Amino acid sequence: MSAQDLSTVMSTPEANVSEFTPSIEMVTTRKKRPRPADLHTETERMQQTRTAVACDACRISKTRCDASRPSCAKCQKRGRRCLYPDKDPSSVFEILGGKILKAIEDQGQLIANLSVQGGLSNNSTNGHPPEPHDLHVDETGDEIEAHSRKDVLSTPITASDDILKWNVFPADEPIRTLPASVFSAKMNPYSNEISHLSPERILELRDIYLSKFEPLTPFVDNETFDDFVLEVLRDGLKDSVSSCFVLSIFALAAIWGNYPEDERRFTSNAENGSPTRTVAVPEHRFKESSIYFAMAQSRMSYALQDDSLLGVSCYCLMGSWYWYNFEPVQGWKMFRTASMLWETYHQKQTLGGSERSQQELSLEQRLFWTCMKAECEMRYELPNLPLCTLQDSQFSFQLPSFPSEAPTSRLFVCHARDRRNCAPTAFYYFLAEISLRRLLNRARNAATKLSPNLDSSGARMVAEKFTQLEEQLQRWLECLPPCLYFNLPPDSLPSEAEPELVKLMRERYVEVRELLCRAFLYICVHDHATQLTIPQRRLYGAKASLGLRLNAYRIETEKPFYRHCGSWIACRVRFNHALCLLAAARAKNLDTESTKFIEIPINWQDYVIKVKDRLDTWSDQGGGIEQLSVTLSWLASQSF
Repeated sequence: MSAQDLSTVMSTPEANVSEFTPSIEMVTTRKKRPRPADLHTETERMQQTRTAVACDACRISKTRCDASRPSCAKCQKRGRRCLYPDKDPSSVFEILGGKILKAIEDQGQLIANLSVQGGLSNNSTNGHPPEPHDLHVDETGDEIEAHSRKDVLSTPITASDDILKWNVFPADEPIRTLPASVFSAKMNPYSNEISHLSPERILELRDIYLSKFEPLTPFVDNETFDDFVLEVLRDGLKDSVSSCFVLSIFALAAIWGNYPEDERRFTSNAENGSPTRTVAVPEHRFKESSIYFAMAQSRMSYALQDDSLLGVSCYCLMGSWYWYNFEPVQGWKMFRTASMLWETYHQKQTLGGSERSQQELSLEQRLFWTCMKAECEMRYELPNLPLCTLQDSQFSFQLPSFPSEAPTSRLFVCHARDRRNCAPTAFYYFLAEISLRRLLNRARNAATKLSPNLDSSGARMVAEKFTQLEEQLQRWLECLPPCLYFNLPPDSLPSEAEPELVKLMRERYVEVRELLCRAFLYICVHDHATQLTIPQRRLYGAKASLGLRLNAYRIETEKPFYRHCGSWIACRVRFNHALCLLAAARAKNLDTESTKFIEIPINWQDYVIKVKDRLDTWSDQGGGIEQLSVTLSWLASQSF
C-alpha cells in the first residue's frame, strides 16, 4: 500500500462521493439502525416520491391496479367504490430501499475511485466529501462532521481539574493544578549568545532532525529545507525568514534525545547539595539549542510578515520547541500564531486563484492539520483557552497526500538513509493520528451529555453513543496498515523492539479507548440514587473495569522518562489515570449498588505510586507538575 493509497483511505469524507475516495472514517462510522418510531416520523416529513400503487380492493384481490384517480379501471368496471390508503404502507420500505441502493451505488463508486491509479489527486477539492450517514437518525451529517472537527470547552471526564470535581473527591483540593506561572515564559540564559556553525555540525543537525523529529510530525517541505541548508552553507545566516526556519529546526535537533533512552540522571540539590534525580535536558544540549532558538527568535518578525507557508512552519517549529521545554502556554501561542498565518495564506490563495504545485498543496494541508491538532491537544488539558479558529475554516477537510518516495536532495543522499526507510510509516502515522483525533473530538462532544444527575433513560442514551464510538474505534483499528500494527491492549504487552511510531499509535489508541470507558466509570460513580437498572449496572461496571485496566496498562507500559514534545501533556494524562483509579476505589468504599460490578486492579495502589514518582521526577521542569504531585499525594493519603 502506498502513501497515496492510505491518504485516500483515511481522507476526511465531506462532499461529493463521486469526486472523492473513501476515508477511514467512512469505514469506521457505524450507521445506526432506525427504530420504527423514527421511520414513522421520517415518512411523515418526507415528500412522497410515488403514489400508492394499488387501491384497497386491488390489494385484497392481489390484482394489478392502474392507480387511476378517483377510481381505477378495475373498480370502475366492477362498480365498486375505489379507496386509496392515506399513506402508502410500502413507503417506509421504499425510503430505506432507496437509501440502501444509494449506499450500494456510493460504495461501488468508491471502489471504482480506489482503482484509478491508487486514488484521485487533490486537484478536485472544491467541496467537502460526504460520509455515508444516511441511516444515522440521531444526528445529521453536518452535525457529525462538526463534532469531528471541533473540540469542546470542557467535559466532566477530560481535564484534570474537571475530574477533581467528581463527587467522590473532596471539594477542597489543597492546591491548584495549574499555577499562574505556567502562563509566563522561562528565561533563556543564552539569549545574548551567538553560535557560528561549522559545515559538519550543520549536516549533523540536519540529519538529526530528519531522522528523529520530522517522522513524528512531517509538516516541513524537506526539499525546501535542503535548499535553505545549502544557502546557509554557501552564504551563512541572514536576517530572513529562511534563516529563521533553519535555526528553528536546528534548535529542535540540538536538544532532541535518543529514543527510547531513560533520560533520568542524578544532580545536586541546590539547597542542601544532596543528590536528586532529574530529567532536565543535559546542559550541553540545552545551551546549544537555546542559542539557536534565541537566534531564530530575533528573526521572528520576518516569519510573521511572510505570506508563504514558510512563516507558518517557523511558528510550528517554535511551538514544538516550547513544548519540549515544558512551556505549554508559550507553545500554544506559537501554534495559535501559526494558525493565523495559515488562514492569511489560504485567503490570499483563494482570492488569487493562481496555480500551485501538488507539493505546495500537500504542505498547506499538512500545516492545517498540524496547527489544528496542536491547539486541540493543548485545550484538552487547558479548556479555558480559546477555541481553534481553523475548525471553522472553509478549507476542504480532505487529508493530505504524500509522495510515494521521500524526496531528498542529491547533495544529501548519503545523509538521508534513515528518513527514507521510515518515511512511509511516518506518513501513515500522520494520517491515522488525524483520523483518531477526529474520533476523539466526537467522544469529547458526547461526554458533554454526562451529568451527575443522569437517570436510567439518560444514561442509556449516553451509553448508546459511546458504544457507537467504540465500534468506530474498532473499525479504525482494523484499517491500520501493517507497519503500524501493535499488540492489542490491555491483554498483550508491547513488544520489546517496538518502533517509536508504533508505540505512539498504540498509546493514541489506548487514550481514546480508555476515555470511552471513563464515561461509564463516571456514570457508575455518580449513581448514588440507584437509578440505574441491574443490567445497566452490570454492563457499565464491566466497561468501567476495562477502563481501569487500561489506566493500569498505560501507566505500566509507558516510557515515562524519555523526553519528547508531549511529555508535559503525558504527565497530566497519567495524573488523570491515577485519579480514575482513586475515584473507583473511593466509590467502592461507599458500597453503593452502582459500583458493585466495578473491578479495580488488585495492585492499583502501586500504579498510583508510580504516577506519583513520575511527577516527582518531572516536577523541577515547571508547567505545574509539582502541583499535580502535591495533589496526588494528598488524595492518596486519604485513600490508601
